[in-house]
Amino acid sequence: MKKYYFLATALVALASCTSDEFVGEGPSLSDNVTDDAIVFSSSTNGITRADIYGNAAATLLGNNFYVTGTKGTEAAKSPTPTLVFDNYLVHYTANTADQTESNTANWEYVGVTPGSAPTANYVKLAETAQAQTIKYWDYSAAQYDFLAFSTGTFKAVKGASTAADNIGVTKMLYGTGLASSAVAYTFSIPSVNALKSTYISDITEVAPANYGKEVQLKFKNLGSKVRIALYETVPGYSVKDVKFYQADALDLSGSSTTTAALISASSLPTSGTINVFFPHVGNDNASAEDYNKAATTVTAGSSTVTYQTYGTLHNFVGKESYEAASTVYLGRTLPTATYAGSAAANYYETVFPVSSSSALTLRVDYTLVSTDGSGETINVKGARAVVPATYTKWLPNYAYTYVFKITDNTNGWTGTASQPAGLFPITFDAVVAEATDVNAEQTTITTVAAPTITTYQQGHDKTKNEYSKATGKDIYVQVMNNSTSPATLVNTLEATNSLVYELSADATEAKVMDALTMRTTAVSADNVTGRNGLVLTKKSVIDNAVESIVNGVDNNPISVTKKTAGKISISDLTADKSYAYVYIPTASNAEVNQFEPVVLANDAAIAGTEGYYSIAKTTVAGGSELAAAEAPNAAYIYFSVTENGTGVKTYSYISPLGKATIPAGCIKVAKTSLTAIESATTASDANFYFAKYITNNGSYAVKVIKVVA
Repeated sequence: MKKYYFLATALVALASCTSDEFVGEGPSLSDNVTDDAIVFSSSTNGITRADIYGNAAATLLGNNFYVTGTKGTEAAKSPTPTLVFDNYLVHYTANTADQTESNTANWEYVGVTPGSAPTANYVKLAETAQAQTIKYWDYSAAQYDFLAFSTGTFKAVKGASTAADNIGVTKMLYGTGLASSAVAYTFSIPSVNALKSTYISDITEVAPANYGKEVQLKFKNLGSKVRIALYETVPGYSVKDVKFYQADALDLSGSSTTTAALISASSLPTSGTINVFFPHVGNDNASAEDYNKAATTVTAGSSTVTYQTYGTLHNFVGKESYEAASTVYLGRTLPTATYAGSAAANYYETVFPVSSSSALTLRVDYTLVSTDGSGETINVKGARAVVPATYTKWLPNYAYTYVFKITDNTNGWTGTASQPAGLFPITFDAVVAEATDVNAEQTTITTVAAPTITTYQQGHDKTKNEYSKATGKDIYVQVMNNSTSPATLVNTLEATNSLVYELSADATEAKVMDALTMRTTAVSADNVTGRNGLVLTKKSVIDNAVESIVNGVDNNPISVTKKTAGKISISDLTADKSYAYVYIPTASNAEVNQFEPVVLANDAAIAGTEGYYSIAKTTVAGGSELAAAEAPNAAYIYFSVTENGTGVKTYSYISPLGKATIPAGCIKVAKTSLTAIESATTASDANFYFAKYITNNGSYAVKVIKVVA
């Protein structure tokens, strides 16, 4: 049997996170065309989508934010040009609404003096020496544009800063200064805690119809949120005692820890400089998905890590009825996946956004526990999955979930590093023999390799297993060949080495692998019928040459190198059916005909279309007896020989699979002696009968994709 080599599949879900977003609160001031003062307000929208208003929202912003505002006619490639608010500081004081024209929601800018009480923690950014004055709506202006930021509870200081309680800031640019993705302003952030306190806004356009109303600024936290989860689909076993590596180097001696971690191919910043810019502004770019939206680049500071931790695992599934109450296991389906971290934070960790991402690796040890009540366990060490860099670019105020699926194709070790990686089912090959020393066990053949498959569908509902047609979104796939770069999805074996099959029945990855490596159809055939009865029907539903993943976070495309990502069209898949994504790393796929003995009743009718072969027992008796043990030869079939006291010899078939040698005294018969049954005939006691199947040395990685409505 061919070795199962595949890893815990990394399945990536990326979703917009509205954590700590701020939207406007309160009624409009007036719909009349008068000299209404420009006023500001805010509220927040948490990760649970529950609105936070008033004092609670202001507390998150540290009761202060800076705003820059302009008016005029929007240019082709820049916002409106005329400066109105030059980095004004807007301050919140409870119970002060409606005491001035410029304050209707407890937020005031008139007379606020940055750097003195009660805003001593906020430096003055405007270059002018004048005080902050009241501003009125100009109804002759075609449009206003506003952008803003806040350093929350951390002190804002001018320029770079490394102090633990300071965030360095620079003055916001405006108008043509924002064109061509120029840096709008910069933060110098000393820690993740400071990052959690930093908020930015997109550019907010206000049209004349909304003059006289409060300016509704929508802030978003500058941090990204990341969480990880695991579940398992190993038949006959549950998974417990998952431990994590904090370096990619394999160490079977036990360097793992209960703290969940993802290992980065390059250092992740925990401090650094973050530049904010606006990739698409102005009338010419109004149709762009990221029009007027803030983007960031991060330059790591002196504080970096090579792995990101997520706490310990929680929300395990229940124990079996016969087990101790303290026994807990990983979830067994995607909807019941087990997450790491704090439930109070919805298992998210805040991390620095990264604009130049790198591959992330999960390496784990875990214990398999038999579900048959025997208590049998298998310790698996060093299982590894790699998430390609395509899915590891973290944007501010977005949440990323990485789900890892542990299957029966794991590439972890159950022994030492010198032994094969993977799980191998125990099988039996019974040989009846007397006074012979024939090796009767069947073992699998090992090929050590471990491609990892990552799949992604925007808006994927993780309460369904696995992918939903209801989203209308296509499924994207990338393969990692134990490296930091995705594999190229093309080779010389066929038009592509990245294929999708429809399965005749639900199956595990291992069963699909069985069908691919032990089949009754030729390797060159489009469709596969496995010796195990599983039928794989090739489907033309994948494009292996896409240059972008159309639906990334915020509907922005994710650029990829051509031929490193495949797109599976969801419209071509059928709900409530299972499919297999198959990746073939190597072009070699030599076929070897194998013959499996079958027992047919004497005088039973045999049709040639059943693919049976026969060999006369007299031919076997006349075969060549091995004078000494020899290695199996693919050109022969082998029989052991026993003899009773009267000289009668009995011949029993020996499977050569997994055997290093065939013992002396056995008989070998050339496969050319087998005769295909081409027309209807009847079985006879004078013959041995065989069913033919084909083994091949192809390399495969498999991900089963279940489609639901």
